[in-house]
Amino acid sequence: MTAIAEAPAVSENRVLSLIGVGHFLSHFYLLTLPPMFLVFSREFEVGFGALGLALAGYGWVGGILQAPVGAALDKIGARQMLAAGLALNATAIMLIGFSDSYWQLFVLAVLAGTGNSVFHPVDYAIIAAKVREKRLGRAYSLHTFSGFAGGAAAPLVIGGLAMAFDWRMAFIIVGVCGIGAALLIFMQGDRLEGERVVKDAGPDANGKTHLSGRALLLSPPVLLYFLFLATYGLATGAIGSQGVVAMNLMGLATEAEARGVLSAYQAAIAIGILTGGVLAERYGRHGLTAAVALLGAAALLLLPPVLSPTGALLFAIFIGSGFGFGIVLPARDLMVRAITPPGASGRVFGFVFVGLSIGSGASGPIFGQLVDAGFQNWLFPIAGILLVIAVIITTLAQMAANKQ
Repeated sequence: MTAIAEAPAVSENRVLSLIGVGHFLSHFYLLTLPPMFLVFSREFEVGFGALGLALAGYGWVGGILQAPVGAALDKIGARQMLAAGLALNATAIMLIGFSDSYWQLFVLAVLAGTGNSVFHPVDYAIIAAKVREKRLGRAYSLHTFSGFAGGAAAPLVIGGLAMAFDWRMAFIIVGVCGIGAALLIFMQGDRLEGERVVKDAGPDANGKTHLSGRALLLSPPVLLYFLFLATYGLATGAIGSQGVVAMNLMGLATEAEARGVLSAYQAAIAIGILTGGVLAERYGRHGLTAAVALLGAAALLLLPPVLSPTGALLFAIFIGSGFGFGIVLPARDLMVRAITPPGASGRVFGFVFVGLSIGSGASGPIFGQLVDAGFQNWLFPIAGILLVIAVIITTLAQMAANKQ
């Protein structure tokens, strides 16, 4: 692991707060689009599959670019990349408020995804450089919590602003706020330096030689965690991209109620993340924690088409599943960290999170077409089945890591 000087906790907390602002807005901006799908469908006269494709463009472009962003960190600098990415993301979201056609919306979604590509590789490189080893579990959980807190806030904020003004002004307001946050991050100097990249493999302090470059990224554990995140992203993306529409079409909730359920689900993920951070530091068996949490969430997602829940029961099901989704995330980060050589955090995290973006991006058009075809009742059970597959993959990833 990278050696880090004993920095004061207050300094680490300031770093986590700054990158937390960016991560909050990263998830917030992505989750401003799905709650407006019913509005966009009426405004631009397109189906939910087409709107899901715009969300896929957001996720795929941003995801694919994470790997080169991680590789370019040493040349450009973490602070500069983080500020520039957030500024581009926020500007594209702001311009959605001026869009007059579906294709303008699509292009702006892709631009927003381009800006969104910086957050995971840059943030994890900064954490590796600035946070002591003994606080990594808590640091990862706080970082991930900030993102899902943004996701929880997005449906309520964008819906509230749209009701107070209109949907166009809602996107303009939240975009301008993000541009201001980007300026704040840019002014932070060396507080946001990233981890120094190690270009050549060599023995560490324990005499162990690590893989580097392409050999590291194509090693079985890294590829399996890539696949795990892709499967996890496909499951969570199904709920995030089409959950509001599916609940409405299934007769479980009105548009406003469904947005409330989505926000409660995202908030439960955030609470689960904090719980998972404590478990990760105290318990240590990250694979078992992930398996129990994901299987519990999977079981709950089988219930909506069976029970046709409404009101408090509907909220309870999605709060419970969201809590399970959240518990796994700090364990996920520590499992990936465990297979990451010194100086390679930006590169490895950037690569495996491409899988998450591909999966979550693909969920929009795939499940949008499912809804368009009238099979919205299958959306949540399929997401549950995907979680079971994710448990199998992460088990294989741990077995491969133990063999190395």
